[in-house]
Amino acid sequence: MASTSSGSAVKKSNKVAIPDANYIREMFNTCENPIKAINQFQIENGLQIGSLEPVLPLLDLHSISRVKFHHSVIRLLQSKLTKKLEGMPRESLEKMLKQAFSQIQHKELMPVALEIMKLLNPVPSTCLKKVAALPEVYKQCSIEVRRQVWEKHQGIFGDEVRPILNKYIWEKDVELHKGSESLIAAAPFFAIAPRKRRESPVVQQLKEMIGLSFPLYQMMLIFVRTLYQRNKTSHFCTLRSDMLMSFHDCKIQDIYKQDPCHDFMFYIQYAVNEKRIQDKIQPKLKEFYLKIVSEKTELLSDTAIILADPYVLNVFCMEVFSCLQSMIEKENLPRNEEKLHFLLKFINLGINAWSIVNDDSTDEPKLHKATLKENIPLLMICLVEDVMHHEMGSKYRDNVISNLVSSTSKDTLIKTLVMHYVLTLAQNRNMERLKMVLPLIPDSISTLDEVFMHVLVSYFLQYTTEWKQADFCKAVFSSFLNKYCEDEVVLRHVLRLLWTAHLHLEVDHVTETLEIIAPQPNHSSQVRDLFMQLSERTAVVET
Repeated sequence: MASTSSGSAVKKSNKVAIPDANYIREMFNTCENPIKAINQFQIENGLQIGSLEPVLPLLDLHSISRVKFHHSVIRLLQSKLTKKLEGMPRESLEKMLKQAFSQIQHKELMPVALEIMKLLNPVPSTCLKKVAALPEVYKQCSIEVRRQVWEKHQGIFGDEVRPILNKYIWEKDVELHKGSESLIAAAPFFAIAPRKRRESPVVQQLKEMIGLSFPLYQMMLIFVRTLYQRNKTSHFCTLRSDMLMSFHDCKIQDIYKQDPCHDFMFYIQYAVNEKRIQDKIQPKLKEFYLKIVSEKTELLSDTAIILADPYVLNVFCMEVFSCLQSMIEKENLPRNEEKLHFLLKFINLGINAWSIVNDDSTDEPKLHKATLKENIPLLMICLVEDVMHHEMGSKYRDNVISNLVSSTSKDTLIKTLVMHYVLTLAQNRNMERLKMVLPLIPDSISTLDEVFMHVLVSYFLQYTTEWKQADFCKAVFSSFLNKYCEDEVVLRHVLRLLWTAHLHLEVDHVTETLEIIAPQPNHSSQVRDLFMQLSERTAVVET
């Protein structure tokens, strides 16, 4: 049964007759003379070059192992073969891939198969299926090959994309929570230019993953939509816009031309960049809006997601207030102002985006009955009172602002506009009106949006002498912010505000506020750590 030959009694079972570990193990189990079997193995499987044979003993003299020598030869052959592959016709490449792919799990031979797949587009589906089932091979594939794997295996694409999307949200949170020392004057969150936002490494990484593959782009939008539906995080709405316009910036028509929202997005982002909605783009936006509303298609949810982007909502709210100021000057009524109706419908679609996506609705959300008849007029009266107070020193009436704020509990559109109104008051340092409106908010609005909190605190951080007014401090902290101290979102920004503002506040007021906002066990460790740091910081100042 035994044989001294390594090749006669042992069958090479793999397709290209390359001996593997099982082959060698069987060879030693069946041979009588191991030394002779090894010599025979070397003869049969070594490099079959006559001129090379006299040189091999010299390698042994220089202590160069055969393994090291063979690896260097393999690398040289791979380099030469790779250069030849680039000019080969597809038919030849497919034949070579069929042979090379059978040995793709051998790390020494894997680069050849990987290079052939990189040159083939498309790669045969059978190969893609096997690559997807071999993680160690998949990880070594070029981005061109992995894109083809992703197109056929959504789960693998999801696994790759998920950590990147999480990083995008994490970076947005960092931007919202950053300390006062890095803040830009006047609403830093909205100060970043759209194109600069789109140049972020995360957006560029996602764009690189998609390449020219529209199926992957569609898959990406599905993931973004699903995560928005699951988490209600408006940053995903921003990402939807950033992704599309990033392809537009690079003139990759294979992607952006196929997105039915491209033209609408282009005009929206133009408005965001200009921080106003110019008259020349209003007809374009209105035409698109009327079309999707009348056709009742799934495009309504995509449009709503675009409008739910905080940057977009901010511009539309700014435009509403500009429109209201113009109406006041011309003494026009809200019900007669077509532009106002158009703006309110867009904002209403944006603030109802999550409900539309969650319910898979194709119906336009209707404005609250009291919006135009009662609540917008109340807001206009407040704006008139602000002007009269500033120019003539006239006193404010309590009932107007209280009625306006109380309406926010039923009218979410007015709630959005009131929040923007508060930001405008903070930006203009209208202390008297802020002292009136801030204490009213907790009774009508149960939660505060994080973007609103970030921008409001950013304005407050610019105050110095204002904090010397005891009644203003009471309105900001005791009657407003402290009412929401159980909400971690608000607590983060209260701590952020106190980090700088405590230098201008009375010591007793700082101590009292810290006692009220002390974190609870359910708050995150980051908040508890920040609270401890702030406590130490204020104690140092006191001493």
